[in-house]
Amino acid sequence: MSEQTPMGRQGQPAHSVRLLSLHADTASTRTHARASHGDEQPGALRIARRVIRTVIEEAVLATPGVARLGEIGPQWPQVLGRPLPRRGIGLIIHGDQVIVDVYLVVRPNANMVTVGSNVQEAVQMAVERLLGMTVNAVNVFIRDVA
Repeated sequence: MSEQTPMGRQGQPAHSVRLLSLHADTASTRTHARASHGDEQPGALRIARRVIRTVIEEAVLATPGVARLGEIGPQWPQVLGRPLPRRGIGLIIHGDQVIVDVYLVVRPNANMVTVGSNVQEAVQMAVERLLGMTVNAVNVFIRDVA
């Protein structure tokens, strides 16, 4: 992914901080953002994958009709070319963009289409608002009814 260019060149106050990029470091399974303070690089912000999963988990479990996160056998994600999900959540991160796979169990009387749509919306809002990442897709797999 290409980095975003800084907004505005001249006339910025010395105390302004601009977000340049947010991307995944797949070797360490963390994302980080580089911010600039003028021309200085003050450091990096690193967000562990488990934090991203926790944000997603909270959004999913707060959705009406969701009973719990579901598990999936290890063979299917590999057959589909996806990483193994942990705690019912699979993540693919490219730069500042994320694709989320959510495996869940719904309540017996819940409308599955509505629950799935609401989960997609809740996850997208949480990831974009809390983590500042772009959500390319939220794939919902309903594993069971309980």
